[in-house]
Amino acid sequence: MNREKYPGERLVSFAPVTLVAILLFCSIVALGQDTGNRNLSAADSEADMSCILLHFQADVQGSLTDLDSDVANAAQNLSKTGLEGDAAREVLSKLLETDLNLVEASTFSKEGKIIIAECRECEKSEGADISSQEVVANFLKTKIPAFSKQLLLAEGYNGTVLEYPVISQQGEFLGGTSAIIKPDKLLDRLASTLLQFNDSTQSNTTDYTFWVMDLDGLLLYDEDSSQIGRFLLEDPLYKSFPSLLKLVEQRIMPERSGYGSYSFFQEIEGNKAEVTKECYWTTAVLHGTEWRLVINKVVQ
Repeated sequence: MNREKYPGERLVSFAPVTLVAILLFCSIVALGQDTGNRNLSAADSEADMSCILLHFQADVQGSLTDLDSDVANAAQNLSKTGLEGDAAREVLSKLLETDLNLVEASTFSKEGKIIIAECRECEKSEGADISSQEVVANFLKTKIPAFSKQLLLAEGYNGTVLEYPVISQQGEFLGGTSAIIKPDKLLDRLASTLLQFNDSTQSNTTDYTFWVMDLDGLLLYDEDSSQIGRFLLEDPLYKSFPSLLKLVEQRIMPERSGYGSYSFFQEIEGNKAEVTKECYWTTAVLHGTEWRLVINKVVQ
């Protein structure tokens, strides 16, 4: 890659043709609406929600696909430089410069020890043994690209790891290269742009909010940052809302897209009140790891 990709930059070339067509349709529909008036009819509101969600999906999928391409290119370059030394470190530095969603890039041996690491505003983890991490152990067995669930990393924070094998020019498996993102940071940048987040009031100028979960029910992103990192089916916060738990377990987890409604609390003028929300969801995926992207709004 010869240029930086900034968070939220959409590369439509990575989206399926059908998704591009839908997004074009959404843009045409939007031209017929008064964007300053959020009091849409029920039909217009559903179309509006669906279109915003599809834009979000295109942005998230595009960011993940870009990340995958950049790490694959780094792995190819490391096959020439090897996993250690100044030349390898330069490959990692360029990877960080190319994709601003990345927090850290590193190389690790076939024994599962980090050799070199380059990171943004964090302590380097060089020398750490990561072989016991499930994603690393599986990667060292299969030697194929992997995108992890969110996990506690050796660096001491939660993140998601993309790993690629590094094969020498003689065909020898040397180990791997990994790139770390913090999903909540990536998703917040993309969601805030679409929902027209107002920094001065710390609120959206639309009626919608997003939340994102993995297939274990772990919240990777929510507008309410206190909910990020909670498990929807296990955390006591959600036990009082059976309609939410049922929707998550019976619909959102097994179905890659859909529509539903549920009850949850909403803070209104400083007080928490139970409200009904409707939602649509769809999916972004990388190397078999799926994220459910959910848009919702209060209906009563």
